[in-house]
Amino acid sequence: MKERIAGQIVKYRFLILVVMLFVTVLSVRGIGKVRINYDLNEYLADETMTKRALQVMEQEFGSSEQLQIMFHDLREDQLETCISALKNRPEILAVTYDPETNDKKAGDALYQLITLTLHDDCDSAAFVTELREMFPEAGEYVVGGSAAAGLDVQNQVGEQMPRVMGIAVGIVFMILLLTSHAFLEPVVILFTLGISIVINMGTNFIFPKVSFITFAVCAILQLALSIDYAIMLLHTYNGFRDEGKMPEEAMILALSRTFMRIASSAFTTIAGLLSLLFMSFTIGFDIGIVLSKGIVISMLCVFLLMPAVTLIFRKGLEKTKHKPLQLSGRRLSETIYRFRLPLSAVMIAAVVSGAFLQSRNIYSFRGDGVDTVKEGSIQAIFGESSPLVLMFPADDTDEGYDRQRNLVDSLQQMEYDGQKIFREITAMVTTGAEALKYYTAEEISGKFGVDILTVRLFWAAQGFEEKVRADRLLMRIEGLGSVLPDIKELSAALNTAKQAFQGEHYDRMILQMEHVEDQQKLIKIVGDILDTACVFYGEDYYITGVPMSVYDIGNAFRSDLLKVNLITFFAIFLIIMLSFGTLRFPVILVFVIEGAIWVTMSISYVLGKPVFFISYLICVAIQMGATIDYGILFCDQYREGRQGGKQPQEAVREAMKKSLSTILTSGSILIIAGYIIGKVCTVFYISDIGLLLSRGTLVSVLFVLFLLPAILTLER
Repeated sequence: MKERIAGQIVKYRFLILVVMLFVTVLSVRGIGKVRINYDLNEYLADETMTKRALQVMEQEFGSSEQLQIMFHDLREDQLETCISALKNRPEILAVTYDPETNDKKAGDALYQLITLTLHDDCDSAAFVTELREMFPEAGEYVVGGSAAAGLDVQNQVGEQMPRVMGIAVGIVFMILLLTSHAFLEPVVILFTLGISIVINMGTNFIFPKVSFITFAVCAILQLALSIDYAIMLLHTYNGFRDEGKMPEEAMILALSRTFMRIASSAFTTIAGLLSLLFMSFTIGFDIGIVLSKGIVISMLCVFLLMPAVTLIFRKGLEKTKHKPLQLSGRRLSETIYRFRLPLSAVMIAAVVSGAFLQSRNIYSFRGDGVDTVKEGSIQAIFGESSPLVLMFPADDTDEGYDRQRNLVDSLQQMEYDGQKIFREITAMVTTGAEALKYYTAEEISGKFGVDILTVRLFWAAQGFEEKVRADRLLMRIEGLGSVLPDIKELSAALNTAKQAFQGEHYDRMILQMEHVEDQQKLIKIVGDILDTACVFYGEDYYITGVPMSVYDIGNAFRSDLLKVNLITFFAIFLIIMLSFGTLRFPVILVFVIEGAIWVTMSISYVLGKPVFFISYLICVAIQMGATIDYGILFCDQYREGRQGGKQPQEAVREAMKKSLSTILTSGSILIIAGYIIGKVCTVFYISDIGLLLSRGTLVSVLFVLFLLPAILTLER
């Protein structure tokens, strides 16, 4: 059956080539239609406080955001000019600047910080771009805030990823040249996989959005994860050609011989990736589904497109033949056999130690990291802060405002380890405090210098009692005409405060938390904030912000961790068992790769570095799903040797000879690709995934080449 299918593929190779090229052209056009999402909050589960709060805030206040501008050594008149210009911008709802808290000396320089609250209909990304060029006379100044950070990430991804991909392709090309049998082989492999990458990227338009993390890493990971499929097929084809088979016959035999091997490798990789679909933080679904689709497309391109490309270039492949780097692995297999007992004991001890140490890892749930505070940034000068938005039922009665004041007082008194938790709290009862005071007619007359008789007549006409709250007075201000021009300024300030803090059904306050580096402490603090809000408003309140996201993600992470590990483990175990038809190889392989994962993660504990949770879940899925392919290849070759009557030592030597080149080629490509992503890309989310994956692949390769043969040679 396999040979018949392979024969049809070879027979209709030109038609398949035309169809694949046509699909590629359509995919190139589809790439431009893919929508990239830079807001990671969209991937939070619907039942989390953060997601529910964002929905309420959107309904009540729109998508209003805050920005910060940090000026450097501006004169007072220059600063006033800038503030005035900002207040006149229609995109800005409020401009906040207090020299007592927003001026800071750093050395001989004075830094001035202005906070802007944008209208809900403002295109914040476009406004950030305009804002960064708005004050050329102010010299160098910094614009910060979530919209500015998102725009910077977008620009960095757009600028850096083509360079990352270019470097990676260049290194892959050099590695393939060393291990190939012809100088043209890397071209054939990269052309085939390049087509698969373009098709995968182009077909992403079927999804509503694709995260910027997926967009950035998917192409290079697809290349690194699937390149061994092409290598296996091409090396098997070369083997049959060396035996004197004709090109078409050699390709048919190569396809039929490698079909199950490549399919098993692809399905184990996909099984690992699909486990990400069950994460509560649904960016796992985003990455898992896109990369799984890419692996399937790569596998199909190797089976369908590569035979046509190889046979078209068969003369060029023969003319450019060269001796590949000789990697017989004979000395390595003999050394492993000689020291198999101590080697097995040492590496198994490393696995046990790794299992213990990795269980003590500290996990990070936000992507800011300790290395992201740049010199000259707002965070470097004024210190990092963590804003929160707390929403509660609207209530403009005196009792409602008293409750709000009591909540503010309780929050301001909160401490952790002797330090105040909140740097600043702004709300209607703080910003609009003047508008919430009670005044008599005499006080209004004295405050604004208006004849007392005029004020009393107005008082009587409006039916006011002895005292009236200023906001209620301001609602009737038209009755005084132009007699109290100063009150109109107060009225404008009140309207601004209402827009900022009062919605139709919910009011809000903005809490500026002191930055807490220890995220376990942060989760405890957020829990205390939730408890405090609950005292005043029961269950009818909402909180959103980075600390709240950390709290939500941290609570969901434990279940995600268990789900991803269990689903990956059992899915891969089942696939290997079906492929080999025995329990022995699945047990050995899963133990070896799971041991490699434990050792990989224990290194983070030894180095004292927290593990970013997204990096952990993605890298565990890929390391288990992809690097186990190396073990499958080795075990498959070992089994062939044993079935051919060879003793364990000879079978291991033969398996090492046949698989070492493929393992080192594919493994080194994934190691280097991850390292390049980690070192070249400055976006924390992306670089951390790359570095952890690079380390994990290196450990897996070492375990497959040393521990796996050592265990197999213990067989009788």
